[in-house]
Amino acid sequence: MRTKRTGIIALVVANLAVNPLYPAMLQLLSAALRKRGLSASVYEEEDFSDATMRVMVESGVDGVITTTATEASLPLLERIAQKVPLVLLHRTVGSDAFDQFSSDNRASGASTAGFFVDHGRTRIGLISGHDLPSTLREREQGFVEELARRGVALSPGAVARVPKFSYAAGQEAARAILQAGRVDAIFGVNDIVAIGALDGVRSQGLAVPRDVWVVGHDDVPMAAWDSIALTTVSQSREAMVEAAVARLCARLDNQQMEPARVVLPHAFIVRGTAG
Repeated sequence: MRTKRTGIIALVVANLAVNPLYPAMLQLLSAALRKRGLSASVYEEEDFSDATMRVMVESGVDGVITTTATEASLPLLERIAQKVPLVLLHRTVGSDAFDQFSSDNRASGASTAGFFVDHGRTRIGLISGHDLPSTLREREQGFVEELARRGVALSPGAVARVPKFSYAAGQEAARAILQAGRVDAIFGVNDIVAIGALDGVRSQGLAVPRDVWVVGHDDVPMAAWDSIALTTVSQSREAMVEAAVARLCARLDNQQMEPARVVLPHAFIVRGTAG
């Protein structure tokens, strides 16, 4: 471990041009570091690579905060944690080798299912993906489990798995769901596909929310725009970022602390696309 500090923290984010969640988190992270007299070095990378790890560590950063962790990247993450303090934010992995901070994604998925059923929506669609990171996997699990607990089953045609999470993918997924059979509600596991689903529903001659409710997840800034007004789940972004940065700073002073895994609560935001 190095003993001299540079005052630089590496921030690893992804999809800055596609998902507004990550620029919002990057802005919060940068501000939280500046408040503590630290600077950010930003790396945009979805799939953590050995080359990125070497560049980060060899460039002399004091620590690393990553929002893009996956189970596949676990060996690299463990190697980083052996060299500099590492904090996982937003996504988590199955390891107790480093600090991890996330929202309660399983509970938020369950909340969305309960919201639909409590309001009489039982012909329900889901837009998700393949090989999901922890955030989306847990949302889907919580959603499906809560529907099952309430006696509601998802028909195979009502589940659309997109290869990439984008507006266009969400739009096409909603079309496919509606062409396979009528649904009265759709959950997109993040806001970008949910926003695409709004136009996918409308392209089939249906109205939101009169005919189909649409709910997303993350409460990205555009979700609150009047022209979108997306009902969604809000993560505790500010609290999550603040806690993660505070923990990293504490670990810079005491590298022998036991790793912590912190799960923060969510909030359900009802706007114009459902409710």
